Amino acid sequence: MKHILSNGIIEVVISSKGAELQSLRRVSAPTEYMWQGDEAYWDRRSPILFPICGTLWQHEAHIHGQPFAMTQHGFARDMEFELTTNEDRHMVFTARADEESHRHFPYDFELIIEYTLLRATLTVGWTVRNTGHAVMPFQIGAHPGFNYQHFRADDEVHGFLTFDAGSPLISTALSGPFVTNGSFDVPMNTDDMLPLTNHTFDCDTIIEASGRVHRVTLHDKEGTPILTVKHQMPITALWSPCGGRAPFLCIEPWHGCPDSINYTDDFSRRAFTETVAPGCAWHTEYKIILE
Repeated sequence: MKHILSNGIIEVVISSKGAELQSLRRVSAPTEYMWQGDEAYWDRRSPILFPICGTLWQHEAHIHGQPFAMTQHGFARDMEFELTTNEDRHMVFTARADEESHRHFPYDFELIIEYTLLRATLTVGWTVRNTGHAVMPFQIGAHPGFNYQHFRADDEVHGFLTFDAGSPLISTALSGPFVTNGSFDVPMNTDDMLPLTNHTFDCDTIIEASGRVHRVTLHDKEGTPILTVKHQMPITALWSPCGGRAPFLCIEPWHGCPDSINYTDDFSRRAFTETVAPGCAWHTEYKIILE
């Protein structure tokens, strides 16, 4: 089921499947900011990554000595969420652990996703509540895809990104979907802007894991700001399929990252993993600001 939330300035559409943000528009203009899904590139729009970000080595989480199968980015994106609050400018969606989730992740939890509108800003809040009797490790991340404006495949540059951290911007290197000990400088222009071209994502994913980046602004090909993603998470991931030859890119705040090669240690010791005690809750949020 799809739900519409509006404050007269911006309007969003949220699906109960995965509590996924599926549309973001200004009420006064037809421009769609969110990628609308196309299997030729990527059929999702803004999935919530939980309880992992990225890929597990051999697609297994080792928890207290037992392996649990889990696909890339976890299972929350395919769960059916209940609309538990529906107020003016504010919606809350809740999913709870069940028999199916226990097959992949042996913890009891509530995952609560909040959407709040204030002027031209959408705030997305995440609360992870531990409803079980053991300390629960987890990761969580966002994966929103944003359309390039006036995209043409043969353009030399589709747009630009700017960051609240100056150059150099350094990315963790990947081997396939797994992190390595290596890194590389992300090439910026003389204005400290990252040009988005058909080769920007030949590396697959840019993973800025220093914790320096908390604000990313997408600009159109003329350099005009379109939107900003603001967060306080330790990792900012940037991705576009086909090496960057797609009509969109994703700006992804993460509390988590993929496994390193040959990682088979306990799930709780994965890099950037959070924990929440029994009966307690963990919360964070990020914002999408239309410029």
